[in-house]
Amino acid sequence: MLQRLGGKPEYRERFAAAFPDGEVSAPNLARAIASYVRTLRSGDSPFDRFFAGDSTALSTEARDGFRLFVGRARCSLCHAGPTLTDQSFHNTGVAWRDGMLADSGRAAVTGTRDALGAFKTPSLRNVARTAPYMHDGSVATLEEVLVFYNDGGNPNPYQDPDIRALNLDASERSALLAFLRSLSGKVTAG
Repeated sequence: MLQRLGGKPEYRERFAAAFPDGEVSAPNLARAIASYVRTLRSGDSPFDRFFAGDSTALSTEARDGFRLFVGRARCSLCHAGPTLTDQSFHNTGVAWRDGMLADSGRAAVTGTRDALGAFKTPSLRNVARTAPYMHDGSVATLEEVLVFYNDGGNPNPYQDPDIRALNLDASERSALLAFLRSLSGKVTAG
């Protein structure tokens, strides 16, 4: 990617104009992508329309899923507010494999034990469109994400205490999935 970008004069000029060092480099490419992603906005999802007063915007199953989301399924402990994220870091056990952490997570930055295996809570906006899931793409489908959390994640010595088995039955998982799908809206940039 860096070779392709650096091989085109127009991209070299844009990097020179956008970044103090003017280089086509991995850190600057990451900054450019992050800047673009911050401009993306999602709205007008069935969830948004329902909470704006359109009582028909969510199916009965999706409304049941929302009640689970904020209630017994405990999703809103981490997925809260308008962006459906607490902007915090949690160890769900996704990086726990073969009795050890495959990725130290936030601890690589903080150096603290309580951040071991912790990753930032993502927004659930458009979650049905963003497979694969988890920080490492290790979970292929949204249905598998629900199974992961229903089972209590991957228990490990550093796991967030709020992550525990939910014991949702198939119809409850289906309702929760219907709610999660209702979070997909129109994406605009700008």
